Formats: sequence, C-alpha cells, structure tokens
Amino acid sequence: MSNLDNGRAAIKNFMRENGVTMEDLATAYGYTRVRMQQIIDGHWSGPKANKTILEIIRDYRIR
Repeated sequence: MSNLDNGRAAIKNFMRENGVTMEDLATAYGYTRVRMQQIIDGHWSGPKANKTILEIIRDYRIR
C-alpha cells in the first residue's frame, strides 16, 4: 500500500488556504464528515481511501 502522507498534507494546506471545510469535501465526495476526516488524517486507509485522496488532488489540481 502506498503512503500518501504528502498528498494528505497538501490537501490540508489547500483546505486552509482556500477556506474549504471537511464538510465541503465530505459532501462533494459522498462521505460523512467523520469519514472524510479519517481519510484526510490517515486513520482510515486502503484502496478506497487512497483513491479518494488521489481524486481530491486531481480534481483541485493540488501541487
């Protein structure tokens, strides 16, 4: 399983800089706020969580 900690950190930074809330991401990607928080914090991992991280990075062109 790949480690997406850099991607998670980039997403958190993007959220902070752009005023995007965890609730915003959860709604956009079909998760509860708690589940999205777990995905972003790395407490829930696996193929589906990794795919979500990659989708967020791709959709928002986070670099």
